[in-house]
Amino acid sequence: MIRFASWYLLLLAPIVMLAAGLRKSGTCPGQTFTGPFDVSGLRGGRQRLLHLPPVLFWLGMIMLAIALARPQSGYERLPAAGEGVDMMITLDVSSSMDATDYYPSRLGAAREAALSFIEGRPNDRIGLVIYAGEPLILCPPTSDHHTLTALIRKAGLGHLPDLTAIGSGLATAARGLSYSRTPSRVIILISDGTDTSGMIDPITVARAIQTLHADSLRVYTVAMGDPLSAEAASGYGVDRETLATIASITGGRLFDVYSAADLQEVYQAIDSLEASTLPDEGLFVFRDQYRLFLLPGLIMILLSIVLRWGPWRVVGD
Repeated sequence: MIRFASWYLLLLAPIVMLAAGLRKSGTCPGQTFTGPFDVSGLRGGRQRLLHLPPVLFWLGMIMLAIALARPQSGYERLPAAGEGVDMMITLDVSSSMDATDYYPSRLGAAREAALSFIEGRPNDRIGLVIYAGEPLILCPPTSDHHTLTALIRKAGLGHLPDLTAIGSGLATAARGLSYSRTPSRVIILISDGTDTSGMIDPITVARAIQTLHADSLRVYTVAMGDPLSAEAASGYGVDRETLATIASITGGRLFDVYSAADLQEVYQAIDSLEASTLPDEGLFVFRDQYRLFLLPGLIMILLSIVLRWGPWRVVGD
């Protein structure tokens, strides 16, 4: 990437050229010399070189104007530790997520909403945890969103024991953010069921997160599923009370979603609540490159002076 720190100084060369042209056109005619001049030695190549000094002079002026405008070359860098917002998407992949009350399914809708969210946070580090009967970190927080996107698309059912370990999934996500040095960290916990594994109590995990991280780590919980469905009536529906308590303890918020469109709105709300501190266009490091133009410009001007007042000078007396 190339930019000019003082781009307006690029106008210096054409302004000087215009001023010189106006001055020349307004000059009063002086005494005319009719010779005799000995131009026998200026025929051929040397005669053509008479036009070289002014060309070199103005090329040198242009180069100096470019140097004064401070041309800079830049390259994009990754966010350093402590910059931006680090996030972990924690996705339920138990068999109930295969339900088709969301289009195309609960899991499919959750994946598409997550992908849209990631696309809108190009400079933040985001990771992925999936959980069913046990948790699995598929991707730690990373700026490599291409790889993260591929892993989210591949996240499916049947890879883990078929229970719902909300507490373990939350604990694994928090552990995935334990090395983060950003002042703001976020876990997005998505579930459509009740903790049935009994491995770790989700409320206990939420209290531990609050004790260890205070306000620097917030958990936003997303409850999927209709509370009036037959699944909920049988006691296996989403445990909104537990999800609400987790969010409350950690300074986050519970989101109820009943459709794929609701999921998109949830991520938009989280996006506004956790605004990125990094510019959308990315982070760049710029280095001055004016020396590439300054030295050649000075050489051209010096050479034009030597040629003009050296052996090619025509003397009229």
